[in-house]
Amino acid sequence: MSFDPDFQLENFEELFGDFEQVHKVLNECPVCGSNMVHTHLSDYKNLYIHENSRCTDCGHGNRKKIHHIN
Repeated sequence: MSFDPDFQLENFEELFGDFEQVHKVLNECPVCGSNMVHTHLSDYKNLYIHENSRCTDCGHGNRKKIHHIN
């Protein structure tokens, strides 16, 4: 299996602050401030989830992350 270099591993150190600040970083578009749409693809064999995030209003984003399933 090859690893797509566009994906970033989930890193909790980049998230700091109270609930509202973390929620804003994860769910709001940094350009226009509207909500991001998140899609997830599960890979239970390799125990991770691919997440794609994109803003439907301005088209910014296509942020890609990999979440580990413990």
